[in-house]
Amino acid sequence: MAQPTPLAISREISKYKELNKMAKNFLTPAETAQGFIGVGNYKVSMPIPKIIVSSFLAGAYIAFAAQLMTTVTHDMTGYFGVGFSSFIGGSVFGIALVLVLVAGSDLFTGNCLLSMGWLNGDLKTSQVLNNWTIVYIGNFIGALFLLWMMYTSNIWEGHGGQIGAQAVAIAYKKAHLTFWEAFTRGMGCNWLVCLAVVIVAAGQDTMGKIAGAWFPVMAFIASGFEHCIANMFIIPAGLVAKMNPAIADVVMSNHPTWDLNSLNMYSFLVNNLIPVTLGNIFSGAVLVGGIYWYLYVKDSKVAA
Repeated sequence: MAQPTPLAISREISKYKELNKMAKNFLTPAETAQGFIGVGNYKVSMPIPKIIVSSFLAGAYIAFAAQLMTTVTHDMTGYFGVGFSSFIGGSVFGIALVLVLVAGSDLFTGNCLLSMGWLNGDLKTSQVLNNWTIVYIGNFIGALFLLWMMYTSNIWEGHGGQIGAQAVAIAYKKAHLTFWEAFTRGMGCNWLVCLAVVIVAAGQDTMGKIAGAWFPVMAFIASGFEHCIANMFIIPAGLVAKMNPAIADVVMSNHPTWDLNSLNMYSFLVNNLIPVTLGNIFSGAVLVGGIYWYLYVKDSKVAA
């Protein structure tokens, strides 16, 4: 029997490698981390108008999910308890990152991973901070646009004002956290959110990306962690909804010891948004971006 020539062996090896590459439906952590360097370069070079529009979409997508969570869970606790209601809330909120990452847009918390390009020397500090600032503002505008839609739609008045009362209750609890409670809950949130970004980037098919986006987001909501962009909708929603006397009456009938005057812009910004944002930045930029850069990018290259 004739022995295969070196050329034939080489061809067979090439075919095997190509088939193996086609069968692979995810990237390794090292390949994914390397890919984030190029993504970071692209994000900071986008024209500012496109960044604003893209980040507007992300803020709106997150707000859609927050409103869905509020509506779905507004009457669940009395029937199913807090734990299962939190799980359902997290499950429906999972659409947020599916829309952001699969449909495509720029989310501040995910862009905390630009720290990888900065650590690698590809991005300047000014480029990272400029991107974060523009995306943060764009996300806020998108969230407030959805706030206007919900206010105009009168959805909060549904079910005898119970939906609006749920919006106020969620906002009230978030606005009465201590600084360190809000900061550490922000850390837990964006640790999971940025891991979802990593998983979605690693996935090579749509269903894999959807599952990768859903599970970590469900986990952060069900756990009670805090997301600064979601709170740009959730707490202002409570601030606006409580101005409706009928909704305020429902809230006070459920929580007679609450002082709704303490739910205000100061408690929104100082008690929640600022510490949650800082916690989100720390976990996204350091616990995910920094560690993944150290493990898989620093002094290493992905094999061809």
